[in-house]
Amino acid sequence: MMLKALSKFDDGPFFLGQFSLVDIAYVPFIERFQPYLLDIKVGRPKLAAWIEEMNKNNDFNQTRRDPKELVESYRKRYLVPIGTLMS
Repeated sequence: MMLKALSKFDDGPFFLGQFSLVDIAYVPFIERFQPYLLDIKVGRPKLAAWIEEMNKNNDFNQTRRDPKELVESYRKRYLVPIGTLMS
């Protein structure tokens, strides 16, 4: 669905062609899932172009989290320590 939406307009790499609220809404999800996927951009040139353009956005960059911090916070929040499984 996301890839189809990115292919709908040819006047720019964004969802509606030009930067819009749609891009602002989607970027947090991609940012949070990207560290867990080997390379989400492989074979998806429209998505790769969108990510590249979003990474150039100064406002987005001011709100980004370090991918290592994201992984660590999710690990602490959602994974059960092995020692507790044995009790």
